[in-house]
Amino acid sequence: MKRIFHICLAPYKLFSAFCGQKILLRYLSSISGLGLITLVFCCASIVDLSAKNTTATGISIEKITVGEDRIDTGRTQLIEILVKNSSSASLNVAAKLSIVLPNHNVVSFGDKGLSLGSKSETRILFLYPIDKNRGGDYTVGAKIYSDKGKVLAQNLEKEQKYFFAVDPTRRNQKPARPEKTNGKEDGTQDSQQSKTPAQPLVEFDPPDLVIKEISVLNNNSILRGESAHIRLVISNEGGDIATNVNYSIYWYFAPRINRKKNSLNDVLKIIAPGEQKVIEVPITIPEIELKGEYFVYAIVDEANTIQETDENNNSITTKESIIFSDIALVFPDNLHSFAEDGLFKFQWRSKKFNQFKVQISSNELFSDLEEVFELPKGTGSEGWTPADIIKPLSGEMPAMALALMESNGIDFLFWRVIAKDSEGNTTDSSVRKFYISLKADL
Repeated sequence: MKRIFHICLAPYKLFSAFCGQKILLRYLSSISGLGLITLVFCCASIVDLSAKNTTATGISIEKITVGEDRIDTGRTQLIEILVKNSSSASLNVAAKLSIVLPNHNVVSFGDKGLSLGSKSETRILFLYPIDKNRGGDYTVGAKIYSDKGKVLAQNLEKEQKYFFAVDPTRRNQKPARPEKTNGKEDGTQDSQQSKTPAQPLVEFDPPDLVIKEISVLNNNSILRGESAHIRLVISNEGGDIATNVNYSIYWYFAPRINRKKNSLNDVLKIIAPGEQKVIEVPITIPEIELKGEYFVYAIVDEANTIQETDENNNSITTKESIIFSDIALVFPDNLHSFAEDGLFKFQWRSKKFNQFKVQISSNELFSDLEEVFELPKGTGSEGWTPADIIKPLSGEMPAMALALMESNGIDFLFWRVIAKDSEGNTTDSSVRKFYISLKADL
């Protein structure tokens, strides 16, 4: 009988919401018993269809976990939600908890932004502080929002979690909601179990520390004695928090990969599941080091003091090298494309040298002088400039460059800077590649 009542109650609430209670009661009184039964089952179907947890975006809340079923007030409750993205697209979302307090007020807690990868599951950990004077029953739900504030997913009522906060200053507190028993189906317990009503902690999956990104923020061509600014993104893709996380940064000369030099050791106090830490630090290669290509290597938890789900994803190396020399190239970047009718310019920096020229070649090694032309044009002192930027004339660029490209059947060229000091000592910069986008023929 109780089950029939609940079946009837759900459609009653649904139709009340749509058409109003008085209209619904007037309608119910006018239909036959068979019609009422039909109405109940139709409404029950509607209620069932409306209770789906996965939205059209493919986002769903798969599970909510609380750290402790019983916890003292004044402490912090660990609450984890498992979010699934069934779609083939990555989404930027925000996660919030919806918590019913002991006084029945509902509050939102947390606003964690994260990126959900396609076809993936993501764990999000919240640290919820419990007021020391607010003991009683707590109900925990969750919602996922788009970056525009639209609700993408929320838990069903049956998926809510509960915990009881015990106020140590009050005695004989009991949860208003019946607690789960460890005994028989009728709720009775055997004498041995009733003596020790233990509330075990929920075990979360271990953390998984990953360095998602390492990059050079400033130009990757630096002068001796200058600092390169490094950006690290460290994330925790596991199920539990990680504390006192050590991370280190090294640099090494490209031909000597096994001779890494330490530049930084530091500690992250705490990083929660799904959280990312963005770190920007300068590193300086000593002036006495050889000029050439250098790489930056970073590692987290190098001593393996933290148990993780995956111990093989803790390190990363920059994809592009840092060019360490006495001439730092500024513009154009490697693989830059000039427009045929646009502005051409070449720019660099140097502290040690004061006379410069730009060489342009079809050969990356600049080994064939027949395939090289220089800017500025001229011989003797006319072939050098004290400036750190050259803007070629139209007869030089693109005319000479296009002729060189056409004679070699290529659509790219290479450039570098030759420099000399007051004593006549010379050096050359690193080499960069560039393209010229041709105008369409009308």
